[in-house]
Amino acid sequence: MKHDFNAVLESYQVRIYAYVLAISKSAHVAEDIAQDIMIKLWLKKDELGEIRNLDGYVFVMAKNMTLNHLLKVSYNQKMTAELVRAVKVNNNQTDSRVLLDDYNRLINEAANQLSPQRKLVFNLSREQDLSYDEIAVRLNVSKFTVKNHYLTAVGVIRAFLIKNGINPVIIFFILWINAL
Repeated sequence: MKHDFNAVLESYQVRIYAYVLAISKSAHVAEDIAQDIMIKLWLKKDELGEIRNLDGYVFVMAKNMTLNHLLKVSYNQKMTAELVRAVKVNNNQTDSRVLLDDYNRLINEAANQLSPQRKLVFNLSREQDLSYDEIAVRLNVSKFTVKNHYLTAVGVIRAFLIKNGINPVIIFFILWINAL
């Protein structure tokens, strides 16, 4: 029986290697999985006589082990890519912070050119996150006056930023981020 089993192992080893290689596209993986299957077959040699379709059993085992390996590799690659992305985002946060600080400096420079009332409305909205109604109550003016001052201030600041070479799309995001 031992001699017959060795012959079975030898006949399967080459076929399993070729099968796994076709799926995995890696000689190293094919070699490892074929070897693992041979070990499993050796450990179950006493039970193999009960299996009706040994070919089906062996090749299903090979397919499952190969697919499990590929899933594991895919998961590891995704995790690695996610870590690389996270590192890049963290490294870019410093650059983004510097840019945002520059944009805020330009916004403050533009706001300093506004009339005192418009500057006050803009700063109350931006820095204290007050609504038009809250600003109107605080300044004892109408909500529409506040809205007019604020929209005029944003228009002046937007024009100033464009004049200083800032892309209008970026301006939208700068003012939106600052409004959060």
